[in-house]
Amino acid sequence: MFDGLKGLTQIASLMRDAPRLKARFEEARERLRDLRVSAETGGGAVRATVAGDLRVTRVEIDPAMLGALIDPAAAEDRLIAEELIAGAVNAALGKARSAAESELQAAAGDLGFPLPPGGLGGLL
Repeated sequence: MFDGLKGLTQIASLMRDAPRLKARFEEARERLRDLRVSAETGGGAVRATVAGDLRVTRVEIDPAMLGALIDPAAAEDRLIAEELIAGAVNAALGKARSAAESELQAAAGDLGFPLPPGGLGGLL
């Protein structure tokens, strides 16, 4: 019975702190919008940059490096280029997701906000 009351007390405390929670998480979201992480594949042939809010902001292709790796007229070589691009984008997204999770966990920790087991996992 008292466990139920303890849970209600925690919920009431969270409700009282709602404006502070909202402000702290909004600060974290702002920092994530400004965050940029990059990853590359093909020895630097392709570099992808992703924002902390998981938007791809830039894909750079080194013409000299890429030209040495593929012949654009060959279908198999184009496939390699596409795989390099997808690999760089996915690697950068993974870095951005990790950075976003760390930022949000820090914000939650600062506020004493309980996180589910396994962190923010599927929330990002």
